[in-house]
Amino acid sequence: MLQVTQAPTGPVLAQQRFSILGVASVADAGKTLSLVVDDQFRTTGPVIKPDGTWQVDFLFQAAGNRRLRVELEDDSTTVVVQVVATLPQAQQLRFTQIPARLPALQSATVEGTADNFAEGTQLILRSDRKFELARPTVLAGKWRSTIGFNQAGKRVIEILSTDGKIRAETEIDVVDAKPRPPRLGFTNPPQRVQAETIVTLSGIAENYSDDDQLVLRVDQKSELARPQVVDGKWQARTLFRQAGNRLIEIIGSEQDRAQIIIAVQAPATSTFKVLSRGTWTNNPTPADLPNLTPKRITIHHTALSGQAAINGTQTQEAARMRLIYNGHVNGNSWADIGYHFIIMPSGRVYEGRSERKRGSHDVVNDGLGIAFDGVYSTNTISQQQYQAAVALCTVLSKRYGFKNTVTPVPTPTADFGTRNLPLICGHRDRVSTACPGSEGGKTVRLGEIRTAVNAQL
Repeated sequence: MLQVTQAPTGPVLAQQRFSILGVASVADAGKTLSLVVDDQFRTTGPVIKPDGTWQVDFLFQAAGNRRLRVELEDDSTTVVVQVVATLPQAQQLRFTQIPARLPALQSATVEGTADNFAEGTQLILRSDRKFELARPTVLAGKWRSTIGFNQAGKRVIEILSTDGKIRAETEIDVVDAKPRPPRLGFTNPPQRVQAETIVTLSGIAENYSDDDQLVLRVDQKSELARPQVVDGKWQARTLFRQAGNRLIEIIGSEQDRAQIIIAVQAPATSTFKVLSRGTWTNNPTPADLPNLTPKRITIHHTALSGQAAINGTQTQEAARMRLIYNGHVNGNSWADIGYHFIIMPSGRVYEGRSERKRGSHDVVNDGLGIAFDGVYSTNTISQQQYQAAVALCTVLSKRYGFKNTVTPVPTPTADFGTRNLPLICGHRDRVSTACPGSEGGKTVRLGEIRTAVNAQL
């Protein structure tokens, strides 16, 4: 099955070469693709590589919305490219007002221009190339914000577009002011918790305003949550996937934070585990995605051939996760991988998108998305996948309070209005699609999974 994994997302110049990347079945390796331009002109394309990937390097002579169809026998995929004679005027950001010196604990207004940005566009103002200060909005080609710092020192201040491609920077000399005690802290934190168990952390946030956003972070690299301040306090529900002593931080700014150590213990009664996102990527789920309170579980198959074998290695499976991620982000233009969990034929379960964030898997996206890697239109999932799905759905059902996974309840769908569906349903139950395989979910053993999970609740 031909699939595009990367293509131009914006306009390209006429007579400017660009690339389109994609994948096909490894069984088609060595075959030559055909290219059809605007449904009229046919030419020879590239050869499919041994790993099933392919790349088209192309250019259009004339401007317009141009169609490029890639064909292999009776299979094809089409990409529409906006070709222009000239590119739009370049966007540019500048600082026009910023103090050269600023006392610590005092605020100041910074201003600038945003040439060729649309009205209402959100920008990012940050310091030291990593700490977000504000998100000013473009009004009449200008932006404005208020900043302040708690400690003295030279600070690099940047204004940049949300994709980070357009930016400007300057420096502020923050000078000493009267120090103040730390304002953030933890309240009665647990000394030890179990992995894969929801835990609530809370604390104080003195002198913060209501709705101010904090960052809860683990091991100085992975964001756990963004709690908001309410009446001088904060609270966040989270979970840990890896055992060990974990450094937990609550952060208000680069100068104001509190730290604790929590001992995370492996579950004592189960060998089931989810391999964390860090096993296949260093990129976290974007923090600005909408939050999710799961109402159900939706089962999928990735519908992508070439999955690892039942005895495949974790290295092979990690590469597979990156391929799926690339297709979702660069092919579908999603912000992150669409599923929350992916189950490999080996039975290993990999964390995809953070389960705290709404997915991109069934249009409605009010639940957790679990995908069996592979194509299950006629083939049936492995016994290892079935057992892993039962274990994972049981953990998630207990975590989010699903009491019954068999009895249908009124459920909104994308294409069929309101239907009576169990809390563990298939993608095709809510959307007009062939996912996750045969009608009724027989090839992914959906009915058996529901019954087995329900027996453990």
